[in-house]
Amino acid sequence: MVTTRSATRVVCNDSTTATASNSGRLSQAGTSDKDSEDSDIAPRHVKKRFRKGAGHRTKTKLKRRGRLDLMPTMNLDVLFHILSFLLPMDLLNLSRTSKDFRNLLLQRSSASAWKIARLQVDDLPDCPQDMSEPQYANLAFYPHCHDCGRVVRSVLWPLRARYCPRCICENTLDHWGSQTRIPRMNFSPYDLPHAMIYGTGRPKQLFLRKAVDDLLAEHIKTPADEMAALLLEKRKYAAEVMEHAEQCQQWSQSVANSRKNELDAIRRARQDDIVTHLTEAGYKPELDYVDRFWLQDRLGASFREPKPLTQKTWDRMRPDLITALDKVRSRRIEDKVYGPRRQILVDEYKKYLQHPPPPNAAFDLMPHAVNVAEFDPFRVLITSPESVTITATSFVSAFQQLPDFVSSWRAKIDHDFLDLIHCPEKQGDSDKQKDTDCLQLATAVFVVECGSDRRLLMYPEVLSWPGFFVPATNTLPDEVYQLHVKQFGCRMWSAVRHLPRISVFEGAAAVVQAAGCDPKTTRREDMDVLDARFACGECSTPGRKVVMTWDMAVMHSYRLHRDLQTEEIKWTMIEGDELENVKDFEKEAKPLVKADAIVYCALCQHHVRDAQSLASIQKHLAETHGVPLNEAEQGTHYIPDRNSTSVISMVVDSDGKVSNHADHRLVPSYSSGVEILYWKSHLV
Repeated sequence: MVTTRSATRVVCNDSTTATASNSGRLSQAGTSDKDSEDSDIAPRHVKKRFRKGAGHRTKTKLKRRGRLDLMPTMNLDVLFHILSFLLPMDLLNLSRTSKDFRNLLLQRSSASAWKIARLQVDDLPDCPQDMSEPQYANLAFYPHCHDCGRVVRSVLWPLRARYCPRCICENTLDHWGSQTRIPRMNFSPYDLPHAMIYGTGRPKQLFLRKAVDDLLAEHIKTPADEMAALLLEKRKYAAEVMEHAEQCQQWSQSVANSRKNELDAIRRARQDDIVTHLTEAGYKPELDYVDRFWLQDRLGASFREPKPLTQKTWDRMRPDLITALDKVRSRRIEDKVYGPRRQILVDEYKKYLQHPPPPNAAFDLMPHAVNVAEFDPFRVLITSPESVTITATSFVSAFQQLPDFVSSWRAKIDHDFLDLIHCPEKQGDSDKQKDTDCLQLATAVFVVECGSDRRLLMYPEVLSWPGFFVPATNTLPDEVYQLHVKQFGCRMWSAVRHLPRISVFEGAAAVVQAAGCDPKTTRREDMDVLDARFACGECSTPGRKVVMTWDMAVMHSYRLHRDLQTEEIKWTMIEGDELENVKDFEKEAKPLVKADAIVYCALCQHHVRDAQSLASIQKHLAETHGVPLNEAEQGTHYIPDRNSTSVISMVVDSDGKVSNHADHRLVPSYSSGVEILYWKSHLV
């Protein structure tokens, strides 16, 4: 019957009894009887102690039992049975815990324990004959440099060593290195085990420095008649080592691949668990809208960490992740829910503008679709719950209310625009309603300046100045904001986004006064009905008059005579036969409009940002209104944008003959088509 540790404690207090059966084996390992003894095995008589300053006795804690340093004192059959369940790395660690274990496990009689541990590792090649089992286990499983102890993951299997980058230079020789000189012998470099290192630059063929030195010493001692046998022996040994190294390399690669697949499976399970938690929280549409790459970018290393997802880990990452997904939800709804509904509105609004306005609902300038989308009836439909189906018929009732909202919108932006300029009639905030009337005057002509952009614009076209719609350059990169801008191509009308410098052009008053009208009361309609023609006193000479319409006269004053005082430009209204001759000439010789001239469709309701190139409007007329390209006429089908077209003027001689200004050097020639883009500056 085997005497166990517990039995020895019960039988007697002599520790030598517990170790009697093992004394023979341990003595062979170099351990004395004194070293094998442990006083902790036998019960101890604990001396009672009294706490200082206290009148009563206290109990003392017994020393903790069950320490591992008592394992060598166990019955060897039991001990080796326990060791048979360990892996090679476990035996290595155990052999380094104490001298007793080291002496026990590193003796030859313990080779069976190492072999049993090695056989538990799948596909690991057998231990080579020139290495012991502990050496082989240390090479294969101990991830440290054999020289300095640094962590090294890769093994130089042909050299039977692990070296860090610094130690590999000290312990190996590179056969192809420029500074390496392997002594010349009757041996080929391939007669020694060698490792090939491939990386950046040329490959390296490494030999173990000690092996080369040993070979050199052996080569010197070997007689010439025995050299061939030595060569054959070295070649055979090198072939065996290289073959075994190839097997170990394949095993090492398979272990690495297996570990990689295992870690990938753990990562996928962790990611699936995260997705499952988010799906249960109601974020499945958001996860479909983005992808797992978004989660990876958001969570970083925590998303790809090869650890199972615990509840504690999920509770830690959940708040930030939910906050981020709420933003994704807003972006998804804006893109996938509100976006298609706004597109329906854009299409229906185009159809609305292509027809004449309802009775008593005509406006000189209609809003852009981006503003219409924010009117209450339209906004309620667009932002209705995702489960509600919105079609074109859903907007019929909203369009019936559109004139009322357009009227309110125009009143608001007129007030906002007036806040940017100095109106002479303005006396205070109480006169705001009166100020809007001054915008209908013929003198409502403004110089708009913003940075290097400077242009002369008349009302109401001045409300279409690009700066009122272009997004501000310092706008924060909000994804919902960017989606909104991308869909409409602009932002809602705003007078404070760029804060331009706007001033009234006083030159328009001189033209109105030349017609004998009061600049404070004369409206644009009055000047159009008057249909007068004006001669520029600055450009005219005796016998020749430079004549133009009233709006062209205002443009002419700004473009050519902006540096002159208003009273220095003398405008004269022509009458009688001269006026009739000029009008007849205008009918007979209409100036050609180039394809890049800026015009807008006369068959659609005039709205913000509808001015386009003539070529685009002609295509619009053909596709929308059925007007052939060769039948599109100026004034009937399209109207030139007077803020961007050339100043059209005529020359009237003293005999009443009228000719185009381009035929005379008296008046500078203007381009008949000034290209103006919404996102570029048009300098006048």
